[in-house]
Amino acid sequence: MADAQSKRIEAARGSVAMRKEELIEALTNKADYDNVLKACANNVKMGPFTATSGLVLEYYLNVATNMLDKQVAAPITRMTLDLIRHAFKPPPGEKALVVGMEMAGGVMVGQCAALCGLTHPDMLEWCDFVYCRKDRKTTGTVQQLEGPGFIVNRKPDSPALKCIFLDDALSSGGSMRDGAKLLKEDYNIIVTGAVYLVDRSKDRASLPVERLGTADPILRDAKVLALYDLDEVDKHVPRKS
Repeated sequence: MADAQSKRIEAARGSVAMRKEELIEALTNKADYDNVLKACANNVKMGPFTATSGLVLEYYLNVATNMLDKQVAAPITRMTLDLIRHAFKPPPGEKALVVGMEMAGGVMVGQCAALCGLTHPDMLEWCDFVYCRKDRKTTGTVQQLEGPGFIVNRKPDSPALKCIFLDDALSSGGSMRDGAKLLKEDYNIIVTGAVYLVDRSKDRASLPVERLGTADPILRDAKVLALYDLDEVDKHVPRKS
């Protein structure tokens, strides 16, 4: 039992970035890999900065703003859809729900919904997109989920539904853990997969187990993937000589 737990914790600390060769093979436009990687690296803000984990960072990985850069937003979205289709396409007759959590994940899922019909029309038959607020609205519709009616009207006793969680950067995994608990408890939506732009796996290397969100039991069966690991982005960060 203890050995199994140790292995689970070790896996939770490891990088979830896809192998470059496998990811490029899945891409609609192979040039997206290098173009997005360089854009992420060139958009960092040099520090030092102190992260919420207490780590002192040489630079701040400002990846969320890349999704609002008109030169690279479409390639990021195209890569995200490519990865969802490659890794999470359900069996015939089943559907996939993609959930983006406020705020960066919400931007990602909105862009995926907008671009999907243009670049990945085959996915429209089996994929739906939903935005999830961290807190329920207190006025108007008082909704927490925004998307198709059959999703936003769900309740805790609705039939179980699997989803893929979207966000920009994976660090401790705390946000994914909290999002997964919220979706399960309030809507009976189960996070079985996740896609990130960048995995900051080095942040988890020495993180205390109690702060290791990726090791939470609610994510035990989730397949978590990222387009890049921070180590790969780091090689392209411009530094003063």
